[in-house]
Amino acid sequence: MKTAIYNISWVLKISYSVLFIFLNFYTVSGQEDDTMEDAKIALSFNEDADSKIIIATATNFNNDPIEDLELYFYVKRTFSNLPIGDIFNVTDETGTVKVVFPNDLPGDSEGNVTILVKIIDSDLYNEQTIETKKKWGVPSPSPDQLDEKRSLWAAAANAPIPLILIISALIFSIWFIIFYIIYTLFKISKIRIIKS
Repeated sequence: MKTAIYNISWVLKISYSVLFIFLNFYTVSGQEDDTMEDAKIALSFNEDADSKIIIATATNFNNDPIEDLELYFYVKRTFSNLPIGDIFNVTDETGTVKVVFPNDLPGDSEGNVTILVKIIDSDLYNEQTIETKKKWGVPSPSPDQLDEKRSLWAAAANAPIPLILIISALIFSIWFIIFYIIYTLFKISKIRIIKS
């Protein structure tokens, strides 16, 4: 009788565990993105002598302005994206948000920069990225134009000569010690052979 009750309690515990896991999986996988929709983002640019402004206008599929939509503005860099604008850039009642572009941001050799506008983690709209190029950066010299001097942060060909000499001496010393140990072990093995 006790074993029957014991077995029933184990069956109930396992059933509850399986039911709990199944319900959690169902609620997570059952949340579909049918309620999410795509937003349309139109970019325009305003430039005068003092400032450069990015204007983003967000509309839904009916071309109605989207209010209180967070947009994230970035400039594409070599290793990551550089955020620009405020921490939170939210559209107003006309669906528009304005962001001031920094005047001292370096671009390529012609001054081109890639501007990204993203919708991230919105409850109502799908994530998307708008990418455009604009000649708003400060032109940076090409590698051919750089007359790079010897320094610690320079390329290997322009490393400081004392540093090259020190590292070469260290590498030579390490290899000398390794060969000396091998030579000594070889001599010891010859001595053992002669004695035996």
